[in-house]
Amino acid sequence: MTFSVPRNAMIGIVCIILFASELHAQSKPPLTVTGDSLASTMIDGQSVEQLFGNVKFVQGALYGSSDKAYKYSTGNRVELFGNVAIHQDTLELFAPHVIYNDSTGIGHADGGVRMFDRDQELTAANGDYDEINQVAHFFHHVTMTQGKSTSVSDSMTYYRSTQTDLLYGHASVTNDSGSLTADTIINIRALGETTAKRNVHLANDSLRLASDWLFDSQLQGELHARGHVAVKDVQNNTTIFGDTLARFAKGNYLLVPKRPLLLYIDSTQVRDSTGKVNTVFDTMFVRADTMKIYQGDSARFIAIDSVRLIRSDFSLTGGKLIYDQIHDVMTVFKAKRQHVWNDSTEIDADSVAMLMKERHVSRVFAIGHAFATSPMEEFPNTGRVDQLQGDNMMLIVEHDTVRQLFTMSDALSIYFLLSDGKPDGVNRASGDTIRMDFKNKQVTRLAIISGTEGEYFPERFVTGRAKAFRLSAFERHDNLRPKREEFVLPWDVPELIQPQPVMGEPAKVMKP
Repeated sequence: MTFSVPRNAMIGIVCIILFASELHAQSKPPLTVTGDSLASTMIDGQSVEQLFGNVKFVQGALYGSSDKAYKYSTGNRVELFGNVAIHQDTLELFAPHVIYNDSTGIGHADGGVRMFDRDQELTAANGDYDEINQVAHFFHHVTMTQGKSTSVSDSMTYYRSTQTDLLYGHASVTNDSGSLTADTIINIRALGETTAKRNVHLANDSLRLASDWLFDSQLQGELHARGHVAVKDVQNNTTIFGDTLARFAKGNYLLVPKRPLLLYIDSTQVRDSTGKVNTVFDTMFVRADTMKIYQGDSARFIAIDSVRLIRSDFSLTGGKLIYDQIHDVMTVFKAKRQHVWNDSTEIDADSVAMLMKERHVSRVFAIGHAFATSPMEEFPNTGRVDQLQGDNMMLIVEHDTVRQLFTMSDALSIYFLLSDGKPDGVNRASGDTIRMDFKNKQVTRLAIISGTEGEYFPERFVTGRAKAFRLSAFERHDNLRPKREEFVLPWDVPELIQPQPVMGEPAKVMKP
């Protein structure tokens, strides 16, 4: 929609602007310059008054001094040389050379500028100051200090009335709580608000953050970032990537609302055959539609909707994941079925709870219509799959390797037998509790505890017909199992939060 202004109205607006400008010029006090001695000369065809010794100048609330001054007869221009000092209420500016235009109220200082305003101190190679609008522009190697805070940039615009700093080019702000760097930083001190744009990096004792854009409000206790966001929790060694992020100080949590990726990097000390202790890195990757990380005494991580996790030979899918970092307990629920894989063993259940020990899975509890399968890897592609079914299950894991699997309450099993390394039929059994023992990632024994019922089928009934031996609730979902390539980022990881290698291989979360 467009608007048009009548010609007579436009003429009236122009007249009002001109009249206001003339009224301002008339009300502006004259600039007076005095010195111990006075001489007249011509510079570039202009008549110039040269003042030497104890030079003083005054214009209303603006006043100052210098070693020497040139007052030009035309252009309302004054040029000050040597030990120039300018004062306006709380502002003080010092420079070896200043040019001041009386009609515009704009002064230019160069040769090394120092400015003081309230509790701030600024240095720069040169700068301009608009005395009427109280706006200053500084250029080249700009540094401002305020208390324990130091700002550095290539150039800077300073608005006195709103206490606003605009830092441009290699901008950084450092204080006792951390540092912020970006191409551009806007700081409104009166509101306690900071905005950073392009190549943003934030670092403090608890986190490292990189993004394309950042907004931090101390008053509201909120921090928002967007565009290639990466945040590393220093204490937990956890990194989250996403398109957007919000941090809420009141609730003490981070929110990543759009397809985030989490990396938890762990390390263990492993002794090799020579007795040398080496550090081995392992990384847990998690994807979901939304993530929340709570910090402090209730530290926990929540992944919401379409959860997919992978770590070494362990992986899972589910509807919602909650990792209580204080008690080292992870629960997965809310999807129609949760799926867990450890080595070649797959467990499906209504919900899953995992006890962690030193950040590694120690116990897996499958609750509600639990079903487990473990293919017979000695005879792949033959359909020989060991199976367990029951109301609940417990998987025991040591050093990231499956050791035992218990099925409790109404347990059923299908167990394919071996004799001298050759297939030897299949056993179908039921009981109150059934236990499977594993060695080298394979089922080595099956034990039935209480209420035993069993049926054995010789090998002649099994050969070529192994797939016929299935429990009614048989489930196997290799196509759903998370794969490592799903957890690759579409952009390069900033060096600030680059993760460590994963189990002897590079932690390639960068664009391939």
